[in-house]
Amino acid sequence: MKTNFIKGLSCFLLYTFIGEFILAFILAIIGIHYHTLNLSSKMLITLIYEVFLLIIIGTIYKEDIKNDFKDFKKSIKDYLKKYLKYWFIVIIAMIISNTIIYNITHISTSTNQKNVIDAVKNVPIYSIVLTIFVAPILEELVFRLSFRKMIKKDTLFIILSGFVFGALHLTSAKSIPELLYIVPYAIPGCIFAYTLVKSKNIFVPISLHFIHNTVLIIIQLILLFI
Repeated sequence: MKTNFIKGLSCFLLYTFIGEFILAFILAIIGIHYHTLNLSSKMLITLIYEVFLLIIIGTIYKEDIKNDFKDFKKSIKDYLKKYLKYWFIVIIAMIISNTIIYNITHISTSTNQKNVIDAVKNVPIYSIVLTIFVAPILEELVFRLSFRKMIKKDTLFIILSGFVFGALHLTSAKSIPELLYIVPYAIPGCIFAYTLVKSKNIFVPISLHFIHNTVLIIIQLILLFI
């Protein structure tokens, strides 16, 4: 119990604070000023950094990943049949919450989403690799598996996992009203957490997250060429 808590907390802190401090320290040593770089260079550094984090955190959770993957591979059809419907719930709930927030604030989307759209437009390869292949695994290991290691009470885990996940997507927010967008970001976080509680297999939320990000990227790419 105590070991699991320490493991979960360590992975969360590595992702949110320690890793970024180490990255900033390394860049400073080699004389690279991140904020002065062009978008392509920033995305390349981000990709390398997140893959590095994924390797470390994946190693920490090696046994969990190995056991869950065996189970998921064996019962993938049953898992998707049972839990795919939750992705549709995510989409409907996000559309409703985004519409309500826009009507209240007249802010069309969050700064984070604008940055994502800009990245997809200008550096699509890096964006696709990060958003579709790296983020679903890394973020589910951090926000779902790590939080589950720390929090055993189901409701508390679902709420904290979802809203911390949502809050970290709003670090670039430019106004107080924009912070309301924590709701549409928290919705998938909470629902993915719920599927982990029910399935007890981290590859269920990873799969839903993968589907979610893939569909959103495809939509963004289509809109860019219309």
